[in-house]
Amino acid sequence: MYIPWFSMLAASLLIFLCASANAQLTPFVRLAELDIDAAQLEAFKVAANEHIEATIRDESGVLAFHAVAEKDTPTRIRVFEMYADANAYRAHLETPHFQKFRTATDKMVTGRKVFDTVPILLGAKTQLRPRPLVRLAELEIEPGQIDAYKTAVTEEIEASIRVEPGVLAIYSVALKDHPTQLRFFEIYADEGAYRQHIESPHFKKYVDATKSMIKARRLIETRPIVLATKPR
Repeated sequence: MYIPWFSMLAASLLIFLCASANAQLTPFVRLAELDIDAAQLEAFKVAANEHIEATIRDESGVLAFHAVAEKDTPTRIRVFEMYADANAYRAHLETPHFQKFRTATDKMVTGRKVFDTVPILLGAKTQLRPRPLVRLAELEIEPGQIDAYKTAVTEEIEASIRVEPGVLAIYSVALKDHPTQLRFFEIYADEGAYRQHIESPHFKKYVDATKSMIKARRLIETRPIVLATKPR
């Protein structure tokens, strides 16, 4: 795993409160699921590292760019991209490094799904650790409970980022075309930090408050490929 040096520069707290009514303050987040030819997996990882490093270094509108492989299906790559706004995303697609990456990896990708999202809350510390633990979660919320769920999960994420040193990021978004389907991208300092998190009072309060709101849940363990955030 490779974490670029620029993702470990600062230690201050950074939280985007994406429930704000001012949409101009809401980052633009896209998710991707890529299936990679097993014979080309290592070459894909090299290309992804090069591409993401250039993206964070050269594009002021890119706030975070993470790529991980599913632990049980290592040829399935999950990508989390956070931009200042939709214009920054469109500018990214026109960059030489993106064009180079897309050309180099096009034949390596055997399947691709891309999702537009609506951020709920994107909470992160600006400092990542050398060997973090990344876990993903896919939730389906009962339609009549979505607002109550968002309130509960926002409170839980804010508390986790504020009081737990080992919680480095919890990004929560809803799929734009399926607003009751939520996705979480969570970064912890290590396995111990994750275990402490699920034993915390605020997490247990969240679990108790939302257990009747969650229709379906899938938890996914991963192995990081590259995790990069904009220095602040």
